[in-house]
Amino acid sequence: MSNYHGDFSQKIDYVFKIVLIRDSAVGKSQLLARFSRNEFSLDSKATIGVEFQTKMMVIDHKNVKAQIWDTAGQERK
Repeated sequence: MSNYHGDFSQKIDYVFKIVLIRDSAVGKSQLLARFSRNEFSLDSKATIGVEFQTKMMVIDHKNVKAQIWDTAGQERK
């Protein structure tokens, strides 16, 4: 596994994989859009299957990669 991102010029110190799980129509996709792209839309569509976004951050001088997965909200209990 490589600890570098993209063109191998940026070392990644930490990778966090986060899955958003909750009932349908509670705002998981909007939470993801706000965090990853700083966007919010009142006209959102239901997620089909799974979608994900990646965000790179620098926290305490460490390069952190967050992979956030957004589920459809119809998981079995």
